[in-house]
Amino acid sequence: MTRHDVLTSPGDISGDGRPDLIARNTATGTVYLYKGTSTGKLSARVKLYANWKTYKKVVGVGDLNGDGIGDLLAQDKANTLYRYYGTGKGSFGARTKVFAGWGGSYDVVVGAGDITGDGKADLVARDTAGNLYRQSGTGKGAFAARVKIGSGWQGYKGLFQPT
Repeated sequence: MTRHDVLTSPGDISGDGRPDLIARNTATGTVYLYKGTSTGKLSARVKLYANWKTYKKVVGVGDLNGDGIGDLLAQDKANTLYRYYGTGKGSFGARTKVFAGWGGSYDVVVGAGDITGDGKADLVARDTAGNLYRQSGTGKGAFAARVKIGSGWQGYKGLFQPT
């Protein structure tokens, strides 16, 4: 069994200017923060949440609201998408519902950075038929309607955020 079923980086959530890692334990659903360090390694883990098994996807998406702090999106099993703003102190604020009935056919969702060139973090998602969609960030924690940007992507195991 895999120790972690989620590994994602929302960017810097601790306020030290270094990207951080979020990991969810497969067995318990416990979510941990691993802060990035100046030596290029990760710090010891810090427990953030006790049980996030209710979420089928947890995605680090970068800065959704323009405050310079990384944020998370989480999709529950009822396909409700929630946003968690980073606090800049190594934690996240309370969840806020972004969409109900969102992305039920998506098998991969990735925070893609700013792929539209407008300075706002965007999402890319792939559905089970291999169609690729972009949802442009508004800069206020929400997203515009999806736009199909490709097809034939079902042969790829995953999609990854560009560096």
